[in-house]
Amino acid sequence: MFKKGIAGYLTALGLAAQLVEGQLEPDCNPLNAVCPPKKGLADESYYIDFTKQVRPPPGWTIPNDQAVNFTTEGAAFTYAKKGDAPSMSTDFYVLGGRYDVELKIAPGQGVISSVSLWSDTQDEVDWEFSGNQHGEKPFPPRDGKWTVETNVFAQGKMWDGAAAYQKDAYKPAEQFHKYSVEWDESRIDWYVDDRIVRSARAEDVPSEFVFPQSPMKLQLGVWGGGDPDNSDWTIQWAGGEIDPKGAPYTLYVRSVNITNKSPACQYKYSDKVSKRPVVVRWSLP
Repeated sequence: MFKKGIAGYLTALGLAAQLVEGQLEPDCNPLNAVCPPKKGLADESYYIDFTKQVRPPPGWTIPNDQAVNFTTEGAAFTYAKKGDAPSMSTDFYVLGGRYDVELKIAPGQGVISSVSLWSDTQDEVDWEFSGNQHGEKPFPPRDGKWTVETNVFAQGKMWDGAAAYQKDAYKPAEQFHKYSVEWDESRIDWYVDDRIVRSARAEDVPSEFVFPQSPMKLQLGVWGGGDPDNSDWTIQWAGGEIDPKGAPYTLYVRSVNITNKSPACQYKYSDKVSKRPVVVRWSLP
């Protein structure tokens, strides 16, 4: 009932039109240009505990105009004022595998915490969390179970059903949980605390679309969906305008674990024709 209701609610706000555009912009899109090779992860696994870091760790990139702090609770992404959008991303790409992120979302009406896998071709697989679960009432929910959003983009576009809203996270602004994505050329699975909550299969994708198939990096961050300068539908989707008096609002990421299906030193695109499989070459030392 809720899933159907919020889908209709978002369509009425015009979200369906917004979601056909990729949310993140690469510095070079290999579907449109010849791009330099991108760094891969040569190991079969990667793990980092952010509670043991005191500064930005190797292998991660933070935009110059934003700040990420490292605390005993993990990497802290704080929305303190209008326009804040701190983020951090891996400087390496992975082609298929499993990604586990242990986090506690930022509270606050209209505050969005996100975990995104995204590629230079604008393939994207993500989790998005609203600090007041997109304005759903009653809030907080009586059973403690919040609605989370999962999305799939392929070359910057979505198909019907590529976005889903499900009650899958228990008190996510008060407790740490593990949110996972397992992805390869045939399927994508989402997990909460190792419990599968959603699957998307390549065979079910409409013929005019493609399935995510390009190397992705991991981005973590928080942003103000409810900033008053945003469009009305963005503010409503986020759950309403942010209350600046309640700031700061902080997302904490405790750890990241990656199981790498295709270890590689680098990835290079050898096909830049849209809407057909992108051929990728990779090499090991």
